[in-house]
Order: sequence, then structure tokens, then C-alpha cells
Amino acid sequence: MFARLHTLFSRYFWPIFLVLLSAALALVLWTVRPENVTYAAMACTFEERDPWCVDSMPAWREGLAFYDSSLSVTHDTLATLKALLWDFWAIEFAGAGEGAVAHDAVLPLRVLETRRSGCLGLAWLAMMAAEARQIPLQVILLPGHVFLRYGKDDGRAQVGFAPKTVNLEPNRRGYSYTDDEYRKKYRDGNWSGLEFKPLGAKELAGLAAFDIGNLYLDSDAGSALRWYRLAADLFPAYPGIRANQEIAKGRLPDRL
Repeated sequence: MFARLHTLFSRYFWPIFLVLLSAALALVLWTVRPENVTYAAMACTFEERDPWCVDSMPAWREGLAFYDSSLSVTHDTLATLKALLWDFWAIEFAGAGEGAVAHDAVLPLRVLETRRSGCLGLAWLAMMAAEARQIPLQVILLPGHVFLRYGKDDGRAQVGFAPKTVNLEPNRRGYSYTDDEYRKKYRDGNWSGLEFKPLGAKELAGLAAFDIGNLYLDSDAGSALRWYRLAADLFPAYPGIRANQEIAKGRLPDRL
């Protein structure tokens, strides 16, 4: 009996979970203007919690208190942000491959618990802190990767002034690559035309759903498709979602 219940639970958990998640996301998106959806609200919703759940998380509150205290001493926003992410929260790189795109490394609330992340989870967590403290920070897309960009570009760098932005590599404790260095590092990737453009909370959450779908692509095409549908709802412009949807459809078992 228990074996049968376990089988039923395994079979129906993800379909039910994704239905509930989709409904929760729809509620969040309908309650506020889509462009004003916050990174924190999306993170909480992905965990089936209320959109303000971070306010009750000790690690989150302690992190913001550390940020405020350090900034009052250093008056250096960038250095304080880096200290928060890689010293106080001590987020470590989860490693290349599946470790970097597992649930615990992609979803920021889990990253706060495990202190291990790939580029996406750390970038999402960083954007939550940036929202909370009005830090000028963006998530920038590359083929199969994201990085952070700190500061605001006022265009003066084109006429002889120093650049006003700094790139931060999530997987190397904020090491700064230039845009040209990133272009060289990822020149063999699948470029979509969306690269070097900032991502909003919906788009970043869509990439997270896409990554989770990819984890199931080889083992459970049905679960992969459900995550890809969610990804497509959140980030319809990302072409990788449609391509992998077709692969997953081709791997569905023959039901005739």
C-alpha cells in the first residue's frame, strides 16, 4: 500500500505543484503591473510561499543588517554588496554542470540555505538585495550564462570618460570581466540577440524554470515540458525554450 502511495505521489507531485505554481504566479502578475514584479516576490512564489516571505527569513534580515552597517562605515556600495554576497552570506560556486542548475543552486531562497549557487541563483539573490537597498544592479544575459552589472552607464565613456559600470562574475566572487572578454569567452555559444540586455524578474524566473526543465529533459520528458511551459509564459522571447520543448515532445512515450 505504501509503495503504491509513493508511486502515486511521485507521478502526480510535479503536475500538481506546477499547476499551483502557475496559479500563484498568475496571481502575483495580475496583482501588480508586470514590469513592477519584484525579484523577491518571484522567489517566494517559486517556493509556494507568500510574496513577502523573505521578511520572515533570519538569513535575509541579518544580511540586510550587515549591508546597512558596513555601508555606514565604508560608504562603498559596490564593496559592501560584494562583501554581503561572498563574505557574509559566503555563497560558493556549486561547480559546472548539473550542480550549478539544480533546484538548490537556482532558486535564491534555497541558495540562502545551502550557501552554494550557480550564476543564476546568485544573480537572483543579488537582485533581491539590490531591490531592497536601491543598488544600481542588473542581470545581463549571455549564451547559457548570466552576469551582474553594477552602476549606471550615462554614455560619457564614449567621449573619453571612465566607464560608469562594472561587471561582476557570479561564479568568481565578483571578478570583473569586460564585455569584450565575455564576448570572447562565449563566442562559440548560441547567440540569440538578447545578450547584453538587462533581464527583469519575470525573465530571470523564466530562465530558472528553463534550467529546471533541462534537468528533467533526459529522464522525464513530461516534467521537462511542464517546466518549459512555465518558462515560456515568463520569458517567451528566449528561443532556447522553444527548441527544448520540441526535443521533450519528441521524447514523450508513445501513448497510442
